[in-house]
Amino acid sequence: MQLRPLLTCVVLCIPLMACVTQTTVTAADRQHQPNLNMTEAARTRVALGINYLQVGDKSQAKYNLDKALQMAPQLAEVQNALAYYYQQVQDHEAVVKAYQQAMALEPDNADSYNNFGAYLCQQGQYQQAEQLLLAAIKRPGYFRVADSYENLALCALEQNDFTQARHYLSLSLTHNATRPSAQFNSAALYYATKQLEQAVRTLELMQRASQLSAPVLLLSYQVAQEQQQWKTMQDAEQQLFSLYPQSREALLLSQQQLSKSEFSVLRQRYLASTASAAVSPAQQPRIKIVIKKSATAESNKSQRRHQVQANESLAGIAQQYGVTMSDLISWNALRPDQALQEGQWLYLTGADRADQVTLPQRYQVKDGETLSQISLRYNIKLARLLQWNNLTEQSPVRAGQFIYLKDPAHLDYDN
Repeated sequence: MQLRPLLTCVVLCIPLMACVTQTTVTAADRQHQPNLNMTEAARTRVALGINYLQVGDKSQAKYNLDKALQMAPQLAEVQNALAYYYQQVQDHEAVVKAYQQAMALEPDNADSYNNFGAYLCQQGQYQQAEQLLLAAIKRPGYFRVADSYENLALCALEQNDFTQARHYLSLSLTHNATRPSAQFNSAALYYATKQLEQAVRTLELMQRASQLSAPVLLLSYQVAQEQQQWKTMQDAEQQLFSLYPQSREALLLSQQQLSKSEFSVLRQRYLASTASAAVSPAQQPRIKIVIKKSATAESNKSQRRHQVQANESLAGIAQQYGVTMSDLISWNALRPDQALQEGQWLYLTGADRADQVTLPQRYQVKDGETLSQISLRYNIKLARLLQWNNLTEQSPVRAGQFIYLKDPAHLDYDN
């Protein structure tokens, strides 16, 4: 499994040199200048080879990298570039040989250790990968220490070691406090481990630095959703649909499939890892103690409605029944800021609510209402509401105006 889901791995750390200006060799520098020119020419070929790889032209990439090898066979950068090429064509033996050759040629070239370690982590060879990445960090003069610590974090995450991943990300940010990928990965880990306040602070730092992207906005939305910060949710949703309408994140949100987002998947991995640790054989008690479950606990599994008691909250009820707050709001047609009343009945499944409540086809706007308020009240995505009514976010609405709450293309006009 490659280091992907939400976290991208820093694999290639090869400096791409500018083109070399040709110089005339004089008698005074005849013994030194040709070798220097060949090294710089080789680096130029490496840069060309990498550029061809990035646009998918592997044959031209290999041609230029072979030329670089002919020009400077003792240059570790060339072997690093060849290893990267072999990764793209999935030649494992050639990858390993190239990286080993690079480290043999220049034992203090930290890039070789970092790249090889990242590659081995992708291959599931975690222990050797960690050794190589730590070796890169120890190399004198290495200025990509933050990269290698982040790679260590990603490698720990591949093993579901969330504590170690958090530790290595912290070290990455210690060496580069404004590193966007490490900040984003930290925020994602905070969300996965339910440290929401830390996630908010990290995301706010990124937003102040204008480090916005579709994944950042979706993560902001999901964090705000758990905290019941409805204005933040709405802002993140509007930015996501406005700036990245074709992104996978926008599609997941519009289709209400947030359980498939990379952040939800990461949280499920975290929960599974903690549950597995809690019941590991080494920690199980030798004597089983059987505790009879109460009738209330047993009935929670099949209960379909809940009567609100004094001082109960949506969050507490959702946790009690193992459902999400957004589902409770949707199933009961609540406003996000609506207070619960003692004695009020809440539906605990969408099917029961669907049987009892029919969403009106149209809604007549009241004085002072906005489209955003209506979308929240009826739990309809604002983007859908705008689309169904041929409106934009800037379109004015007036009291008495009718707007569709369902797709007009599928309305039953006989009812």
